[in-house]
Amino acid sequence: MRVLFVATPLIGHAFPMLPLALRLRAAGHEVVLGSGDEVVSVLRDLLPTVTVADPMSVRVPIRALALHPLAARNALAGSADPMVAARVFAPVNEAMRTRVLALARHFAPDLIVHEPFAAVAAIAADRLKIPAVLHNVGLDHGERVCARLLERLSAPEVRDTVALSIAPPSIVAIPGRPMQYVPFSAPGPPMPDWLTTTTDRPRILVTRSTMLGDKPTPFLTAVLRAAPAVDAEFVIVRPDLGVTRRVTLPPNVRTVGWTVLGDALVTCDAMINHGGAGSVYAALRAGLPQILTPDTGDRGWNAALIQARGCGLSVPPRRITAAHITRLITEAGLASAAREVAAEMAAMPTLDDIAAELEAR
Repeated sequence: MRVLFVATPLIGHAFPMLPLALRLRAAGHEVVLGSGDEVVSVLRDLLPTVTVADPMSVRVPIRALALHPLAARNALAGSADPMVAARVFAPVNEAMRTRVLALARHFAPDLIVHEPFAAVAAIAADRLKIPAVLHNVGLDHGERVCARLLERLSAPEVRDTVALSIAPPSIVAIPGRPMQYVPFSAPGPPMPDWLTTTTDRPRILVTRSTMLGDKPTPFLTAVLRAAPAVDAEFVIVRPDLGVTRRVTLPPNVRTVGWTVLGDALVTCDAMINHGGAGSVYAALRAGLPQILTPDTGDRGWNAALIQARGCGLSVPPRRITAAHITRLITEAGLASAAREVAAEMAAMPTLDDIAAELEAR
């Protein structure tokens, strides 16, 4: 069987599909991934990759939303509004259209798997009469995003054959075949020895978004301000310039470079993150409570869902205090709910289950 995976040129959109792609390839199927240069350069040693998308900068959403104040407000609120996503990603998809179709014709796949924001792959599948699978990659309603995108791409009649959902149902009900979330991360340097062992007080992993580069991050500034008043060890992953330029850090704060979140969280008790889907899922899978900072895109949505489920706290970036962090590591209900979600995720159909179903189509 030949399977074509298609993602927009964002690592956070491509990585969630990689476990299934690699599972199918390990089973002997021919697998190709089409995405942007950044994704292709990271993954080219793991599976065949083809560039089908131009780089996506922060100017893309600014241009798409400049004349639409209501959509811009929803985007800034992180509401995961499908119409906002459609406005932002329609130009990205239009630029991908010819190359995705050409790749599909050349590779001649038996199946096309795509993430919600790469709706142009569903159009190519429909045109070539190939079954298409929508692979959800977050906690937002991917099928709604895809449907709105298809409308803007003048293909409202196109429908995927099946959808896969990695979202824990107790957090949000996403239509589609449930599938266990499996993290993927590009190979990197080994973790320092001190991060592989436990400590005599709680350890909190702190991560941030890298989409805006290394400029100072408001919530890291807030964490550093609060850290001295919290009886815990803080580990900041990929510190920004606001951290690295400090002459000294609080004595209970350490930093580490790029690391695999799933591995690092093994010795941690909680997590503070920017609300991006990858970080949120990492904490959920590890069964750890988390503080999320609501922000643009889907981050406000993610933060609200996690807080509503009772396995984390939603706190605006600049308002994180020692009281919030102390609650994170001492409130038993947060930890209990986080473990419940982890158990729920572990009980979902596995990659092997889903791969077998796709093979049988």
